[in-house]
Amino acid sequence: MNLSEKIVKIRKENNLTQEEMAKRLFVTRQAVSKWERGISYPSLDILELINKEFKISINNLLDVNENKKNKEYKAIGFKHYGFIILYALMFLIVGAAIIIFNILVKETNTSLWAIIFYNVLLGIVIFSIIYMLIQSIFPINSILVEYNDFGIRIKTLKGIKEIPFAKIMSLEIKTHGNYTAGRLIIKTADINYIVYPLKDLNQVKTILDEVKILNRY
Repeated sequence: MNLSEKIVKIRKENNLTQEEMAKRLFVTRQAVSKWERGISYPSLDILELINKEFKISINNLLDVNENKKNKEYKAIGFKHYGFIILYALMFLIVGAAIIIFNILVKETNTSLWAIIFYNVLLGIVIFSIIYMLIQSIFPINSILVEYNDFGIRIKTLKGIKEIPFAKIMSLEIKTHGNYTAGRLIIKTADINYIVYPLKDLNQVKTILDEVKILNRY
């Protein structure tokens, strides 16, 4: 039974007209009619809504067999090496600022406590930069996110972690300004994982969202 026949069956089993089914799925009657005639197909968002409204798994709708799922990982999340250069330059600038400050301050009447205060302040800044630099270098791998039909595999400072789609509650991205690079945040019931620094974040999230919807149910 193909998808169009399954949609007809779902509608009739629930005693709905095309108009009534369209209202439940927030689409037009014409859209439902096209699905049933095989002219067009529901989007992934609509398939997920059918799953919730009529308790029909997406795997069932699309004839996805668990035994036919692919276990081989595919790479989608690649490291953005530009951040290594950025933090390295920031480290050199702040480090130079600390050295210059301590050289120049010797020729003034600045109190010892003021010198200590400013050194501590600059020290906090440079240690923050060092942490970000380390985070942008390690892990050394150029591929930080991979996926298959069962879940995703990520590589972070804490090591390699495999996360099944069933455990993923949401996927969020945080980009730096106008750049498409930044952090991928994977939220589960137990813990949140952060993968950084990734490039083409929007593309990574779009692919993972689609694969997650198709294989989670």
